[in-house]
Amino acid sequence: MFKSHFQAVLANIIWGSLPIYFYLIGEYPPLFLLSVQMISTFLALLVFIFSMKSKEIKIKIKISNLSISLVPSILLTLNWGGYAIAVKSGYVIEASYAYLILPILLLSINLFLGKENDLNKKACILLSLIIIAADCYINGVFPVIGFMIAIPFVGYILWHRKHNLHLIESLFYETLLMLPLGIGLYFYIGGSNIQQVRITDMFGLLILGVLTVIPLALFVNSSKKVSFNILSVYQLISPILGMSIGIFLYDQTLKTHTVIAYCALIFVLIAYNIRILKENRNGLS
Repeated sequence: MFKSHFQAVLANIIWGSLPIYFYLIGEYPPLFLLSVQMISTFLALLVFIFSMKSKEIKIKIKISNLSISLVPSILLTLNWGGYAIAVKSGYVIEASYAYLILPILLLSINLFLGKENDLNKKACILLSLIIIAADCYINGVFPVIGFMIAIPFVGYILWHRKHNLHLIESLFYETLLMLPLGIGLYFYIGGSNIQQVRITDMFGLLILGVLTVIPLALFVNSSKKVSFNILSVYQLISPILGMSIGIFLYDQTLKTHTVIAYCALIFVLIAYNIRILKENRNGLS
């Protein structure tokens, strides 16, 4: 179990640090980087599969395997595309906000499905939703960017939790479905950039696939063994890192009321999990 917790923490550290990668890679258009991400992730998976030579991984390209992977493939494409566009457009804090509200969305689903019966925990979830609504009201703008990134990933996590397929196999089929779109984007939108790609940048672009596979594999694998409640605390790492990078590296600013709202969300999520820890201790005693 410790291994699963460590995987969740490491995944969020990598995700939170991704804006540094996009900052260092240079001024490439977001959709060009999305195409590179699709292609390099598929290549990274190929290398991983052939290097492992595991009997557990059985890759068979069948219509049935591809059809079942269509939904998560679409969700992952929306998540990657939304994040790349947001960060390269200078909305680093808004992109990081997605991973702050992501655990709240997961917990809210449990609440609305009737899986949460504890009154105190219900109050924490509802308070989180009120804080988000209040921040939207004060800003006068709905956080479209954050929700556009978070919602597809919530769907992706829930899909994998329901189907419980072999992670690497599933990722292979998902990225295989993305491959035609990735190649098309590379030559259509990124055509003018191909000649401009420096040799030093080429390695950096390919690294994006590795940086995509590792945290995604770690997190999805951990989400099958670690409860959403505990994951919600680990997921605070990513937005805190991302927002810090947005402020210090991208020179973005946060309004005072937004800082208060974000701190309040973090506090409520921590309080929520303190309640769970107390319940677990009482159950063991």
